[in-house]
Amino acid sequence: MPTRKKWLLLLLFSLVLSLAAPLALGGLSQFRLLHQLSLGAILLLISLKLVSWTFNALRAQFLLGFMGREVGFREAASLTIAAEFAGVTTPGAVGMAGTYTFLFNRLGLSLGRAAGVMGIIVVTDLALYGTIMPAAALIQVLQGGWSYQNLRLVVLSLALVAGGSYCFWALMRHHRPVCGFMGRQIGKVPWLARRRWRLGRATVDFLRAVRHLGHMSWPQRLTLYLITLDFWLPRYLILLLVIDMVNQSVPAAYLLLVQALLHLGGQASFIPGGAGIEEGGYAAFMSPFMGGEAIAFTLLVWRTFTLYWYIVVGGPIFVYQAGKAAWDLLGKPTAETPAESH
Repeated sequence: MPTRKKWLLLLLFSLVLSLAAPLALGGLSQFRLLHQLSLGAILLLISLKLVSWTFNALRAQFLLGFMGREVGFREAASLTIAAEFAGVTTPGAVGMAGTYTFLFNRLGLSLGRAAGVMGIIVVTDLALYGTIMPAAALIQVLQGGWSYQNLRLVVLSLALVAGGSYCFWALMRHHRPVCGFMGRQIGKVPWLARRRWRLGRATVDFLRAVRHLGHMSWPQRLTLYLITLDFWLPRYLILLLVIDMVNQSVPAAYLLLVQALLHLGGQASFIPGGAGIEEGGYAAFMSPFMGGEAIAFTLLVWRTFTLYWYIVVGGPIFVYQAGKAAWDLLGKPTAETPAESH
């Protein structure tokens, strides 16, 4: 079966799976809560998405300017929206890396520097996760005590941060033996062996990005971190507001940890948009606080703004930005560009 047809079928399956989960949890009774979703509430949620997109565009502007390529805000916003669409519609979000690299390259950066900018985006996101997740875990423990639910969530969060930090440290300090070991292991798996060159090139681009970060001053790094923080926080506030609309109470720190874990778990699942994984995880983590009807309703609204929004609004922008290359970028997202770890 052609690669593009496989991608379309996988995307369709993920959308059906994502939509089926709320129906399975709450049935049609969840729609009785629709009166809680007023026009003002909808506009507020949309505003949060627009604020998030604004800071993502500012991050792209900042990084492109650091690389010596100035772009306008509209162009930066358009390319970041296109890349996010590609991210949620491809397995493991690999399409985001391909789209960013392609569009940065089209703006005049060399392929290596374009991949380096993409790598910096990944590094700053990882740095943000590595700081806010331990902080949220500490706050949750101080507020909620050492209940089983809290303990499970905190252990998962800290294990993820610790494991990611160790892998990052090992890659930076011992990248040659680490890459050699990974290459030998990958060679034992036929379908991975065919992608060994792509994975190796992605690692080189990632290391190049870290070197670019080393050339920044501390004020520049702090600015980049704060822009990244302002990009992610509006996305996380959406769930807090949606839950408040149905008169439920879930600690803010708990919601931040849950969303971070679900996002990273969805990326690792290699199903577009993390469909099924994020819905199942959401139901499990929210069950101590809400009934099935409220879980289903809040899940549906949350996924509207964390999945379907990118497809409906971002799709046309992606096609406009990528032009004739759009089909190739989605059909073969890792053929000519490095895989993404974001």
